[in-house]
Order: sequence, then structure tokens, then C-alpha cells
Amino acid sequence: MKAEGKEEEFSSDLKAVHEANLYIMREIDKLSKRHGISYRMDSGTLLGAVRHRGFIPWDDDIDISMTRENYDKFIEYYKNDKSKYKLLALETNKHYFNNFAKIVDSTTRIYNTRIYKSYPSGIFIDIFPMDSFSDKKIVDICYVLESFKLLSFSKRKNIIYKDSKLKDLIRGGFWLLLRPISPRFFAKMIERYIKKYSTPKGPYVAFLPSKFKYKEVFDKEVFNDLLDVNFEHLTLPAPKNYDLILTQYYGDYMELPPEEERFYGHEFNAYKLDE
Repeated sequence: MKAEGKEEEFSSDLKAVHEANLYIMREIDKLSKRHGISYRMDSGTLLGAVRHRGFIPWDDDIDISMTRENYDKFIEYYKNDKSKYKLLALETNKHYFNNFAKIVDSTTRIYNTRIYKSYPSGIFIDIFPMDSFSDKKIVDICYVLESFKLLSFSKRKNIIYKDSKLKDLIRGGFWLLLRPISPRFFAKMIERYIKKYSTPKGPYVAFLPSKFKYKEVFDKEVFNDLLDVNFEHLTLPAPKNYDLILTQYYGDYMELPPEEERFYGHEFNAYKLDE
């Protein structure tokens, strides 16, 4: 769906995308501090903070995570926010199908070129809920359901990996079967299983519907302590055990990848709207 009014494309201007992200992050940080909500930098954002003191130069968004308790509290407070930064979550938008929330700059629009089922969005920050659990079976269940969900909204060219003719044939078959199904069906099923298996006293914690599976699973105490770390001109919370976390995610995380691997993972066109 095209937005009304004039659109000025700035997808190729990563500096502009980064600036838009930082404005959103400031709002998230203010609301979180106001309501006593704890969060931390995660994934590529945590790596960027440690290795680059800001964005990975070729990255295009910010990722943060928080415990399920803090996540639910954040959703409850933010859903009534009247600023230009809007909440996208399963609980608040009937078209949305991710099992994590986004805070979106409503003065921008993005059009994702990898998928054919989508929802209105703009430049965003991802917020991932981390659940505690005891039975690791939930990791496998969520991985399968998340894989089905991805197949249900992806374009065919993006599920053909050429890693094996047989695997591509199987993925292509599932893609045909799952195309008629709404990705929200799988998102809601994932949420039901998370509620069934999660427990506040569980020794493990993870963002469960992750394509990285067991790389996302940590002992709960790993995230207990936080420290403030510079991220561009902001100071944001990071896990004190960032070395353990980043090593599990990326291996030798301080080593830069080869030039040909330095590209951002999202495929979208971003536009600034006339306000």
C-alpha cells in the first residue's frame, strides 16, 4: 500500500536511516526510564556498541531486548502514546505478524522487497521479549513454527538457498502449501506455546521464535547485570556479560567480516513523508 502525499526516498542514505533510529531510541529510553522498564541492547546493536561505539557501519536498525515482564509493561504503556513514534505489536495491530514489537517513525514508510504479505511500517526499532523456561523442547517447537511463518509470507526467490537441491525442493513444496495461510496464525500459535512452556523460575532465557535456534539460548543469570555503553551520541544499557553473549552469537566478534559480507540484512525501500 503506497502512502498518501509525497515521498522522498532515503534508503541509500544510511546516515539518515541511522539518525531516524536514534531519535526513536531516545523516545524508547525516556519512556522506559519513566516507568521503570529495564532493557538492553541486543544482537547487531550490542556488537556495534562494543566494536564500533555505535552502528555497525553497514547496519540499518537498532535491536533491544527485555524480559517478558518488562515487555508486557512496555506494550501496555506505549500503546496509548500520542507521539509520531507508533507501536506495532501482535496485541495492537491486526495486520502485524511478528512475535516481537516495533516502534515505528510514522513520518516515514518502508516497503519490504523480500515479502509479499506485509503491514504498514516505517523506519523502526525492534524490541524482543526474552522468556524464561526449563524445557528446551520449546526452542524446537518455536523454530519449526517460525520457519512455517517465514515460508507463509516470503517471496519464493528468498526461500531458495541453493544449499541442496533436495532442501530447496522441500522448502518450495512447503512454500506452496503455506502461502494461503496467514502468518498471524503461526504467530498466535507461537505465543500459545510460549505461554505453555515459559516459567519465571526457568534456568534458561531466549527470544524463542528465533531462526538462530540454540544460539539464542542462555543461562538466565547472563543478563542479570547491566552497564552503560556509548552508542553514537547516546548512552544505552548493555549486558555486563556482553563478551560471552557476542561470542556465542558471532564467534570472534571483534574481527571484521570480509568486504563482500558487509551489507545490511533488510531489503526495503525507505521514504520520508511530507509532514
